[in-house]
This record gives sequence, structure tokens and C-alpha cells, in this order.
Amino acid sequence: MNPGEERVERPGLLVAEFEAAPSSGVFRVDERLRVEEVIVGCDDRVSEARVAVRLDDQFDAVSARARYLPDCRVLIRTNEPDPTTRSMLFEGYPPLLEAEWDGRPGRSQNRCTFAAEHVYGRMARERRCWIYGRRMRSGEIEDGLASSPEEWQSASVLVSALPCVFNLDGVANCAPTPLTVTGPGGAPRELHIFTSDNDPQAQPWTYLNALRYLCWFHQLSEGLVYEGNVFTETDAAVHLPPDCPAEVLPDGALLRRLLAAPDDLSVEATNLVEALALLAAECGVHLTAETVNVLGKHQSRLRVWADEDGPLRELPLAPGGRHADGTVRFDASAMSAAEVYRANTIERARIGWDHRRVVNAPVVIGAVKQHEMTVPLVPGWEPESQLDNVPPNEREAAKALAWTPDEVAGAGEGVEDYPWYQRYHKKGVDFAQYQNVARLWVLNEDGRFGGAIYNRNAPFDDYQPFDFSTVANAATTGQGTWTRRPRRLRDTITLAEDGSGFGVFVQVSFDSGSSWHEPSGARVRFDPTGIYFDVTNPTSITPSDTYPEEQNLWYAIIEQTFRVRVTALIDSDQRLVARHTPDESKTPTLWTTSRVVFAPTRYSYESRTGTVDVLSEVNPDSSTIEVDESAEAQSYVRNIASNEQDGQVSLEVTVPWLETVMSIGDRVSGITGRGLNVRSRVDRAAAAPAIRGLHYRLSGGRWDTELIVGTTEIPT
Repeated sequence: MNPGEERVERPGLLVAEFEAAPSSGVFRVDERLRVEEVIVGCDDRVSEARVAVRLDDQFDAVSARARYLPDCRVLIRTNEPDPTTRSMLFEGYPPLLEAEWDGRPGRSQNRCTFAAEHVYGRMARERRCWIYGRRMRSGEIEDGLASSPEEWQSASVLVSALPCVFNLDGVANCAPTPLTVTGPGGAPRELHIFTSDNDPQAQPWTYLNALRYLCWFHQLSEGLVYEGNVFTETDAAVHLPPDCPAEVLPDGALLRRLLAAPDDLSVEATNLVEALALLAAECGVHLTAETVNVLGKHQSRLRVWADEDGPLRELPLAPGGRHADGTVRFDASAMSAAEVYRANTIERARIGWDHRRVVNAPVVIGAVKQHEMTVPLVPGWEPESQLDNVPPNEREAAKALAWTPDEVAGAGEGVEDYPWYQRYHKKGVDFAQYQNVARLWVLNEDGRFGGAIYNRNAPFDDYQPFDFSTVANAATTGQGTWTRRPRRLRDTITLAEDGSGFGVFVQVSFDSGSSWHEPSGARVRFDPTGIYFDVTNPTSITPSDTYPEEQNLWYAIIEQTFRVRVTALIDSDQRLVARHTPDESKTPTLWTTSRVVFAPTRYSYESRTGTVDVLSEVNPDSSTIEVDESAEAQSYVRNIASNEQDGQVSLEVTVPWLETVMSIGDRVSGITGRGLNVRSRVDRAAAAPAIRGLHYRLSGGRWDTELIVGTTEIPT
């Protein structure tokens, strides 16, 4: 049905009801008030209204100031006799009252008006709607949950020392176990809260759970603006992870957008209106605080929606001009007013197709591609006498200079006089000068350890920059193709059978690589890339079930049989990059126009395929641990192209009556009768611009409605 058809026979008059006393809830029609303008907005645009006050000899501006108190609400509605059919357009407070007087001859004027803001704006300034700190579980609550879970399941405390930032610095900080609270209707409701930023059990926030958190803890429970559909639309998806597969979700864009993971979304020191607008803008949804009719009573409440989900509306406008035979194309002379209105919803319109910002070749840049591989390390210290390059016939004597832990303990304070102890034991007086000897082992991927200084006994007699092609196939890297630069060793993606991680997996060999052991006391060093055996005495590192007096790290280096290898995730030289090639049949321009979206935290690539990896048999099924989000990035690139390669559509439409059938969130497909289509040629269902606001104006004694229409840029 044409929206105008329902409006033709309906009166175009708005009435204002004013509250009898602050917070009384008693509203009465005030005949002195004439509504002149109402603007209904969404997101960060708070609805507002302008109302004129009729003055006379018995009621002047001072009287108006006494009656129209800033703490009393004004309700603006249509004037149908049946309360259940009325359209409630606005509920707000009048914080600004203005009186004008002009006594000049011929310009005599005495006028009073007030500007009203929607209750959503007033609510935002209430103390409880300001956001600082985060809700968490205290130690008392944690203990209470263990003993009496039902009693403590809804408890949380405000920790003002920690900011309200969802996924701070891109790191998950959502508590894994939600609260169970009681909703307005008495039904249980699950709600996520924060945990500390370094909690290993933390899970990522989704925009969906962040939205629920904000509306629960910072919206006034007693009303002004009620929760609306925020919880009912999201209840079923509380436990779904970020970027949940589309086949799991119901139809519609709303949950798909809300189930993305925010990256460092900070709402600290904002009010609820600002916070919700920030959240909505980041994930590509909208929030409207609307006043509606509920069984004849007004109620202001929130509504969350996405552009793609709104109903499609066509705006009829009869064709003008004449046919070739001279007859008019639309003859209104024999029609009733209702028939004319049904064919002409629009009073005036302006449409524009803006190709200045066409994007037909978008590029999405993801994270650096990382490969899990096992690489050998080499000594990171300059050759030391009595340790490196020791001839075979002198090796026993060189080993005798070292002090094992038991020998150090037995020697007492006298051991401090021996040069080996002074240099190589962590408590020795000269240890700072020799701290890397035997302890630091490096990959030398950047070549900073040159052979002129570091060459020693075999197999460490030819120092060269490490060639990654020796541990990876040609698909990963060819000989010398990776740049020579420092590369950080990162934790492996391979997990142990119990689900725990290996970290950077370090192994040592005392027999030239015939057998391998996990050493104790090794910590990862990032510059230069390698590991450092952080032990008090280097002779304490031994093979399994072997005493230091029999074999240890120091002895094996002298014997030229000590080896070190690590298995780690290592950065490549390439990022995950997705590109789109322009489709000449769909883009309005042959120019190739790109937009680069930098999203390193959203699209990742972590693989152990095609590399030497001693952990590959721990989890033979690589698909369970490897991450390749190339397909997701490519899908996002196609999404950008489908929405942006046809240019931006702007639409300004004015309807010649109070339009209350169409709502914010409805999509406008075009203007029928004139052949004007405002939807994208690429995706005609999803790319129709949506109504973002409604502007009701009284002009020349009659009302009209401007539809504020726009499109949403696809969020990253």
C-alpha cells in the first residue's frame, strides 16, 4: 500500500500535551501550545522540537516561564479521537524558553517559544548514565560463586581504576562466565562483564555483548527511555563468538554486524548516548530513541537496527508532461483528492548520484602472514678460549676448569677466587662482561653476527644470514627471497594434547642432534631473535637423568656436540592482502579507484604447512589450529565493491503531510512514475538508502515531512 494512501483522509494536526508537575506522569492537552517543528533523529542526533506559546493580556512571557518548567515533559502526538491510533512523535523536556518583543511601528511582535530535547538527551546527562570504570567480579563475589552460585550469579562491582575499553589494545577482556540477572518481565537474562586485561581465560567482547552491557548498567531502570528491542533482538546470540559463520545466524544484517569484535573500543568518560553512537558507528548499525504508542499511552524506548533489514518503500510521483499525441500523462482534473495523493506521495525531491567517491578496486590489508617452523640457532657470543675451538686433546682440561653446582656448593666462599666462576657464574664479579657466553643462541636472520668475528669450530664455522628456504618449501620462501631483518619469535599455534600451548618451543641436543631435550631455565629474547638460558650456572643444563658431572651444556660446547633449535611462529615478508578487480558491467566509471582498508587485527594468517616443524605430529590435522582468513577478507572486499562501486546516492524527499507510516530504518527504493531508482546496480536489495531521520515542519498553515535519507559505509 502506498504510505500516502493511509494519510489522505487523516488530519494533519499535531497537539502538545504538557506534564502537570515534574515526574507526575499526568499529561494534559495545552491549547496555548502550537507545535512548529519536530526533528526525529538516530545515533548521535537526539530528537528535538520547537513549540510556540500563545500569549495574550492575561498570559505573558513571565506566565509562560512559570508554567512551562524545564523539569516537566511535553508530549507531541497526532490528534485522532481513538488514543490507540495516535502517532506519538516526541517526548521531551523544554530546557530553553525564549521570548521576543518588538515595539517598532509596523513591526509589533510579542512571541514566545520553547525548544525541547528528547528525553534521551536529558537521560544522557543523568549521573548514572555517565560511563567510567568497568563492572567486574570482586574476590568476595568469586568466593561466593563457588559456595552459593545462585545467590551471587548477578553480582558485580564497579572498578573505577580500570577504564571501560572493550578489548583494550585488541586484547580480549570479557569475563568468560556471564552474569545471570533478572529482566523487567522477571525472566532471567545473561549479561557479560569485564575481567582484567591480562586474564588468560578472557574471551573477546562482541559489539552485541558490549551493547547489552552498556544498556543494562547505564540505562535508567525506572524509565525515561526503556530498553526497547536491545535485549530481545540479541538474547539468542549472547554466547556466539565474534564473526560467527553466517549459516548459524538468522536472516538479516543486524546480528552479523553486532557479532564482530571491537578493537580497542573506548567509551571511558562518555555518556550513554555518546557511547552507543560510538559503538553503532564502529559496527555499522543504528540506534534510535523513539516515542511510540503502547495501548494508547506513549513510551520512549530504544531500537537497534541495520540499514539492510528495513522494509523497502517506494515513493510514487505521477509522470508529468504530455504524450506524443498531446494528452497529459497524468490528468488530475477528474480525480478525487485521495486518488491524487495516492499517485503523488512526494511534494518535492532532489536526488543525486555522486561518483566522486566511487570505490571499484578496494584493497583489504590483513595481518602479517606467519609460519610455524623449526629453526636451528647458533652461538650469540664471540668465541671464548677454553670453550670454543678447543682441540680434542685439550678438552678434558678445559672441562675441568668449569664448576658444577655441587662443586660450587662444596667449595664455599673460596670458589669466588676462581676465574671461571668470576666470569661465567651468575654471581661472579665479572659476569656482566661475559653474560652471553654459552647462554645466548641466535637465529642470525638479519646477518648482524658476521663470520669475521663469530666463526668458530664446526658446524658454526661459516656464519651467514639465516636462509629460511632451508626450512620451508618454495611456496613459502625461495632461497634468499626473504629480507634480512630481525624477526620476533612468537608462540606456536600447535597445542599440546591437553590444549595447553607450547609457547616458543626450545630444544637442545648434547649429541649433535641425535636426541633432543627440553631445557630448564630458558627464556625468549626478542632482540636479537633467539633464546637466552637464564640459569645461575650453565653447567646445570643437562640431558635427562644425567648428572652435571657427567654431561652438561658447557661440556657439550667444548666437545662441539651441543645444538639448539626452536619451533616458533615467525613473521614472513608479506601480509594477507585481498583485492577486487572492477566489474566493468557494474561500475559507472572505467577509472580504477581504490580504497585501502587496513585491518591487521581482523584478518590473520598463521600456518605450519610447507615448513620443517617438529611439532607437526602433535596435532596432525592442521585445519584445527591453522588460521587463514583470506576468504573472509576477500568477502569483505566484495562487500565494499558491491556497496561503493556504484557511487553514493543522496536523496532529499518532502512529503506534503505528517508522514507517520514510514519510520526511521525504512529503506527507500526509488521514485515510481519517474523511473528513478536509488538502489545500487550491484546489490539492489541491500544497497537502498535508509531513512535516518524525520523532519516535521509547519509552514504556511500546513504540515510537511522531510525524509532524511542516507547510506552507511561498510565498517571494517
